[in-house]
Amino acid sequence: MLLCFVLPAAILLAVYAHMGMAPFGDRSILAMDMADQYVDFFCALKEGDVFFSWGKAMGSSYIGVFSYYVSSPLSALTLLVPNEHMPMGLMGLTLLKLALAGLSFGLYHRKRLGGGWAGPLFACCYALMSYAVGYSMCIMWLDGLIWLPLILLGMERLLAGRGAAPFTGALVACFVSSWYISWMIGGFCCLYFAFRAVCLKWGWRELRLPLAKFLLSALFALGLTAWLWLPSLLSMLEGKLGGAVADYAGLTTVPLSQLLSNLLPGRYDSLTHTGSPLVYCGLAVAVLAILYFFCGRIPLRERLAAAGVVGVLAVSMLLSPLDKVWHLFLYPNWFLFRYSFLFSFTLICLAARALPTVGHWMESRTPRLAPLLLALLTVWTGAELGWNARAVLEGVDGEFGYQSYSAYAAHHRQVEGLVERAREDGAGRFFRMAATTDRSKNEPLAFGYPGLTHYSSIFDRTLNATLKQLGFAQGWMWSACYGSTVVTDALFSIGYTVSPDELSHYERVSGQGELSLWKNPHALPLAFVSGGTAPSALSGETALERQNGLLSALSGWEEPVFVAADAVITEDGAGTVTWTVTGTGEPVYGDFSAQGFVQLWVDGQPVSWLDTGETRRIHHLGTPAPGETLTVTVRDTGSPRDWAALCQRADLDVLEGHLARLDSPTALTMADSGRVEAALTVKEGGLLVTSIPAQAGWTARVDGARVDMGRLLDTFLTVELPRGARTVELRYTAPGLIPGMALGALSLLLWAGGRYLSGRKRG
Repeated sequence: MLLCFVLPAAILLAVYAHMGMAPFGDRSILAMDMADQYVDFFCALKEGDVFFSWGKAMGSSYIGVFSYYVSSPLSALTLLVPNEHMPMGLMGLTLLKLALAGLSFGLYHRKRLGGGWAGPLFACCYALMSYAVGYSMCIMWLDGLIWLPLILLGMERLLAGRGAAPFTGALVACFVSSWYISWMIGGFCCLYFAFRAVCLKWGWRELRLPLAKFLLSALFALGLTAWLWLPSLLSMLEGKLGGAVADYAGLTTVPLSQLLSNLLPGRYDSLTHTGSPLVYCGLAVAVLAILYFFCGRIPLRERLAAAGVVGVLAVSMLLSPLDKVWHLFLYPNWFLFRYSFLFSFTLICLAARALPTVGHWMESRTPRLAPLLLALLTVWTGAELGWNARAVLEGVDGEFGYQSYSAYAAHHRQVEGLVERAREDGAGRFFRMAATTDRSKNEPLAFGYPGLTHYSSIFDRTLNATLKQLGFAQGWMWSACYGSTVVTDALFSIGYTVSPDELSHYERVSGQGELSLWKNPHALPLAFVSGGTAPSALSGETALERQNGLLSALSGWEEPVFVAADAVITEDGAGTVTWTVTGTGEPVYGDFSAQGFVQLWVDGQPVSWLDTGETRRIHHLGTPAPGETLTVTVRDTGSPRDWAALCQRADLDVLEGHLARLDSPTALTMADSGRVEAALTVKEGGLLVTSIPAQAGWTARVDGARVDMGRLLDTFLTVELPRGARTVELRYTAPGLIPGMALGALSLLLWAGGRYLSGRKRG
């Protein structure tokens, strides 16, 4: 058992060291989703958010992020790791999880597959299969590898009539650790149950009681964990589950020949939508799994049933309709065949069943060499698994690139210092922070400040669409502060901005390295009273026009903030346009959020390409002093444009005039759990406008009485207020939390009742 735990971690640690992963070099395990999502969510654990976070997309439901990415009990270990060193902490957590996966399989091997010194061999094959190595950047999925063998051991006890508690307990632990991967394990449990029923030659009479226990145990586990998975499921319906548009290209996914070739070591093609199943788990396993079907010592009924399980899993990976079922009836966005570890697990089990037969044959001929051959096979397979792990990780590095550990740590120190400075300067009031450049799109969560930027599968489709219309950079599952202006910074309470660029229309507060902290003197509070209207939709041809229209609707004053810059516009007839702008001391913006723009230059220097989600947005071009000139050049595909409308300056005096027409609360208090309280005096009947995303779960009370809420742009919460002194309370409760807790309580009551009746019956 000790070797089952130690060997997989030791092999992978040697691979990490050979690749120069910190602390053995300057590489980190941060690549793709591990860099853009997981490391920040683990850093955010120290904030203690579970159901709601102000750091996620302007303040929104957090339970989906928590349960999908970091709800594993093992995640608590990262609380001991300073965030500056989190990449090394996550490498250690990966090693621990795969070591526990090896131990778990070793226990299963000991209890179900004969045990003995072959256990470490198969434990290594299980813990270091290509799936485990390649998908290790999705670290929460590794918990499924730990719990799968234990769940099946619990099922064996249930099938033997020895009680369902271990099976139920393992299911509960798996649901809490990774409810998403639990769906796939649940499907495999159904296959396993059918496999064992065939092996045991059960008819309907023998099958009824175990089947009832199996289903009731699964339902009981679902009920006990409903407080977690039900709010998470409803949260995901706001994002990925409710807005998936990608689908399979055809009936088949990959050729059978490719699936078979992936059983060989060193095979890695991609983790994107072009990837194929990661099913390698050792050449010895592949050979022994084939020999399994020719072992006469194993009952034919068992071999036929095993062939059925292998066939179902293989066909599922080959046919898109079945593959979709395993992925919660959705096309997976990259990381395809997320259940392929079940195929590898099955092959390893078959190999372990075949080895005693092969070993018996060898012992009958060379009894003294058999133990030596097993030892040599273990060493050879360990080296092979290490070589394959290196090849897969190098493939990930070649496709996405592992980030520098020192660069991560240096950036973290700089931003952390500026965040602390902002908290000191803005003590006693709510503000959000923005960044014109950052390491990832989840830095508000990583550093614990309220922000707009966010990237995960649990996104808000409505919010993302509105931000894109306002000129922000936005992609399918992410939104970012790139593209903000003085208007959106004011309306969205952006009190401070971290930027390496000069933002002379703001006040510089502090600096760290190449980054500076800029204070926005125009930021509105989280909630303010509007004497105008709350439009349900934006209007205007450009994002800057839409911002003008939104601010005018809220303030009731028609004067535009963004006006045409004093510029001479020249076109060369080949798709290049130049604005020569005469400065006024006010910021100048270019709206390049539409399709078709190619590249941007400012004062002759290339600034950005304009053909990506990050760059197709509003750009701050500079703040030229009065009399200075600013030259802006854009290469375009040649589409007809209103060039004057695309390069605008912000009239800061007009902005202040608009903001003066919006009343701020006299007092505003908040709680991290999702509660806002405001005290204010309404001169006339008005509308309380917030920049809080209008997600399900919010309730409003005015002077203690519950009232209905409205929506600004169908995106942000609003509340109608009568004249006079008022107190307003906004409170968030995760949808599904109360029903989930009630379902859990009911499950416990039913369990207690069942135990009581069972005890009376025995008495």
